[in-house]
Amino acid sequence: MTRDEVVAVIREAIERANELREPDQWIENSEDAGLFGPDGALDSLGLVSLVLDVEEGIYEASGVRLVLADERALARRRSPFRDVRSLADHVLERLEEQGACTRGPSS
Repeated sequence: MTRDEVVAVIREAIERANELREPDQWIENSEDAGLFGPDGALDSLGLVSLVLDVEEGIYEASGVRLVLADERALARRRSPFRDVRSLADHVLERLEEQGACTRGPSS
């Protein structure tokens, strides 16, 4: 998968999450959007739901099963879940580990 394809999966997951939220609680759908942490729009339950949705979207798009929220991810100094950009980078790292990533010009 390319970075653009990964970002598209994340953006689709955000759109689905926003369908369940009041308009004034919507998550901004851009790469700079804060997801989790001090500037994040999601609480821990919302983050788990979004991550599961992203994992499923990645599987549907690539056939690769990923686990994004594991000990390695949670032990990082800077959370890979802080914003859309860092989540996309995290997904790409995991896809590279599986040999299922194509770094395109937007990476």
